[in-house]
Amino acid sequence: MQVNLNKELLRQLWRFGLVGVVGFVVNAVLVEFCASYTGPVIAQLIAFPAAATCTWLMNRRFTFGSMAALSFSEWLRYMGANSTGLIVNNGVYFILIFMFPFAFKHPSIAVAAGSISGLVFNFATIKLYVFKSEAKTRKDI
Repeated sequence: MQVNLNKELLRQLWRFGLVGVVGFVVNAVLVEFCASYTGPVIAQLIAFPAAATCTWLMNRRFTFGSMAALSFSEWLRYMGANSTGLIVNNGVYFILIFMFPFAFKHPSIAVAAGSISGLVFNFATIKLYVFKSEAKTRKDI
């Protein structure tokens, strides 16, 4: 039983990471596009919620196997669970763009560092808070 639990946890972490890569691409593309019009700070404020919504849609089905209908309350829980990861992710982003001119000029580098930093926090809070029941009953797709 312990081996199966560990395999399922690793499978979920792997899938969560894959979804995170897609979220990173969405975030980086949007921030690079918007930064030329708004600057890198406002660009991130626009890009991050869009990327987080994309990852919610993908994680709910692909990572945690939720078959429930989409719900605004679940989306709110997902966004709430991401608050710590959001602080870590954007904290790293802002520190880098303000401390390193290269990161200010190419903000997707700061997005990458922030995304990696927030990964651990986000996985734990989302697994334990948002998709707890789905994680227990998930069937492999």
